[in-house]
Amino acid sequence: MSAVAAEDSLTLNLLGPIEAHRGGEPVDLGGAKPRTVLAALLLARSRVVPDTELTALLWGESPPVTCSAQIHTYASRVRRLLGPAVTVERRRPGYLLRLPDQGVGIDLLTFRQYAARGAAALTGGTPGTAARVLRQALGVWRGTALGGVCDPLADLERDRLEEERLTTLEQRLSADLELGRHAEVIPELMALIAAHPLREGLRGQLMTALYRSGRQADALAAYRAARATLAEELGLEPCAELQRLHQALLTGHPSLLPRTTATTATGRSGPPPPAELPPAPADFTGREQQVARLTEALTGELPGPAVHTVTGMPGVGKTALALVAAHRVADHYPDGQIHLDLRGSGPDPLHPADALGTLLRLLGVPEGRTPGTLDERVRAYRTRIAGRRLLLVLDDAAGERQVRPLLPATGGSAALVTSRAGLHALEGPGRTPLGPMSAADARALFEKLAGRSRVSAEPGAAAGVVRACAGLPLALRVAGGRAAARPHWPLARLADRLAEPDRTLAELTLADLSLTDRLWTAYRGLDPRSRRALRFHSALGPHPLLPHAAAGALGTDPDRAEELLAGLAEAHWCEVVRWRGGYGYRLHPLVRLFARARLAEEEGTVPLPLPVPHAPAPAVRAGAVRHTG
Repeated sequence: MSAVAAEDSLTLNLLGPIEAHRGGEPVDLGGAKPRTVLAALLLARSRVVPDTELTALLWGESPPVTCSAQIHTYASRVRRLLGPAVTVERRRPGYLLRLPDQGVGIDLLTFRQYAARGAAALTGGTPGTAARVLRQALGVWRGTALGGVCDPLADLERDRLEEERLTTLEQRLSADLELGRHAEVIPELMALIAAHPLREGLRGQLMTALYRSGRQADALAAYRAARATLAEELGLEPCAELQRLHQALLTGHPSLLPRTTATTATGRSGPPPPAELPPAPADFTGREQQVARLTEALTGELPGPAVHTVTGMPGVGKTALALVAAHRVADHYPDGQIHLDLRGSGPDPLHPADALGTLLRLLGVPEGRTPGTLDERVRAYRTRIAGRRLLLVLDDAAGERQVRPLLPATGGSAALVTSRAGLHALEGPGRTPLGPMSAADARALFEKLAGRSRVSAEPGAAAGVVRACAGLPLALRVAGGRAAARPHWPLARLADRLAEPDRTLAELTLADLSLTDRLWTAYRGLDPRSRRALRFHSALGPHPLLPHAAAGALGTDPDRAEELLAGLAEAHWCEVVRWRGGYGYRLHPLVRLFARARLAEEEGTVPLPLPVPHAPAPAVRAGAVRHTG
């Protein structure tokens, strides 16, 4: 099934109160019975749920005579509320829920994905990664699972889900113990044992944490307490593992100490590995699906190097996303993490030979021993990183020719590349085209920057500011910074200024942050015909533009006009939107304002031979062929 358009994206939550959100807005699911039907279909995971099973989950042993009709009503309600992208299919003897490939997030699946990666990292000897990823898994939970469903479903499934959560929690505590956080976890373990006195894994972790904190007597007392509880409640002795741990406590066995790790995965001596990543934005908001996809791509088992691109228009947050993902996987690359600004959007992109010279120096090659030619540097670089686990963040790439020599050639290392170009000629990377933020995430980011009290006091004005920024993180950051810098200004004043098209871009400047400057830099990188196409596109209205309309305005044939428009889309100046069996090209609202200003300066008035036909704005962005930038 195809992907869901961004504004129609669904989030379905089971790990807490049963909830659904479309485009960030809550969906009213009604009472317990439709929530139960939704939860049962989601838990079935593409399995037909028979009417008899639904009847038992809804009414237990006392179903009404009309139960079949009521189940049909509840299934129809779920189908209507979730929208056309989600199929609730009548498949006798019951119902089947089908989900699209993308655009629907289910918190239970997210939790399980993080939990599996965290468990693998713990087994693989990278406790830092394990602790971080397992915390992400546990952070998905919002309370007691399956809140608001009928009792029979809760009784059947809730304990199983809680067991998954506790298992993941114990793994996270094991990772923390490996990282030497024994004193920090003792209070948490005591509270957990009070709530779950029969979980021997938690008892063993408390004993270990106490011993490592220099409290051997308390550790032995914790074992005696565990033995007494198990005998009283179950009439059993502690398990063999807990008994072995007790013997180790009595003798001070070295197995009680945390495992030590080498400085690097290969045991090399020498200077410490590079740790060059800039800090990730502390106020990073949303984009969880993209971060999860990048994290998985950079930590999965691959036969060769992991290469992933993040592309999009100026100001859309490519670097922020890359840094957040890079920090989350940093422990997976113990031989170093390097950030290199390739300056691809500026007038003087970094030459590949110079980039390789920098990389070789960071990898320990003395300044005077760096090879001279590009080919020699490529060979030396590949030799240097062979067998290492190295993470490269290659930021702001100009194009494929600049990036190719810098990519690792063997497994173990990874490269995360950001660019305003599409980089479609690179061989086989994972791709994350990044578009504007959803309305809900945009508002959340503005609230973080401007202050919750300001936004709550003027919700209408805050909505106007967010709307004017059109989901672009750079614009939101500037607007939020301006609001925070001028607390005596009402937000309505900023909203009014941003609402005036002639001054919108001028208002989106703060200190060294300027949307206009970013757009100017990218604009200069276009060839003259593409610049002209962009300028004329802005004059033809805000709706998707069809190639034959562009051809009339540009004075060229439709094929050439479509080539120009497609090139702009590949460079993330516009997006492609499906319409009536064809495609139209639509500018981001702030790009359109910029291009109109260039039009006025460089073209003057633009006589159009005829009213230009264009595609009317569709009621729903039809799952566009997304060059979203």
